[in-house]
Amino acid sequence: MRKLKDYSIGFKGLKDGNHLFDYTVNGDFFALFEDALYQDGAIKVQINLNKGQQMLILDYHIEGYVASLCDNCLESINVPVKHNSRQYVKFGDAFEEPDDDIIVIPREEYEINVAHTIYDLIVTSLPIRHLHPRDKKGNSGCDPEMVKKLSEYMVDREPGQKQEQEQDPRWDALKKLIDKNK
Repeated sequence: MRKLKDYSIGFKGLKDGNHLFDYTVNGDFFALFEDALYQDGAIKVQINLNKGQQMLILDYHIEGYVASLCDNCLESINVPVKHNSRQYVKFGDAFEEPDDDIIVIPREEYEINVAHTIYDLIVTSLPIRHLHPRDKKGNSGCDPEMVKKLSEYMVDREPGQKQEQEQDPRWDALKKLIDKNK
């Protein structure tokens, strides 16, 4: 099983220029994080580190899928992940994050851990809703039995809410005032 330390990039001994680092994200990776939103997946992460005298530039390329549940039918689904981003690492007196894309690390540091950054990029690149894709005919890929069962419990209005025809008469008086001012 991998540890967070396995996602550290030691840059002090590297020559200036580009260096590639490859990581595989799966269930072992997600297990490293307490209260992780996901437990499994198959994601390839490639980091191109461009080392210079004054800063590091990290280019992230993330591609694969995360195992989740469909928000409609609760069946297992593989949600695709594809993300590219750049992060600048500058050297300063103390740790600091002045921007989402810029971090400052102390000059005496010799490595940078990218595990949390990888996790954050994966989670934020996923869509808000996880749904089965539609087929060529436009039909949902969800479990038809579950969709049928859920539709039995669908309601058009909140419990205790009156029908729209039963409006408060005070609204009618206000609508007359609005119409008069037009």
